[in-house]
Amino acid sequence: MDHIAKIINEWDPVGLFPYAPVDEYHSEIAEIRRLLSISKTPEELANGIYAIFCGSFGKNIFDKSKEECLSIALKLI
Repeated sequence: MDHIAKIINEWDPVGLFPYAPVDEYHSEIAEIRRLLSISKTPEELANGIYAIFCGSFGKNIFDKSKEECLSIALKLI
């Protein structure tokens, strides 16, 4: 498991573990990996992370704040 997957899986942004397979966030992690290569600031990365999870799970399931996404972005950088 790479650095990005480890951080996202430990964060478990929609509370799927331990019931979901370990690769549950695979597509979101791939998108985050792409964002890391193009984001110019931690805030830009955080907004991207927020958008990715809102898009994948909806705001009713993904209920994390942009501030929490910023703390994850800072860990990823």
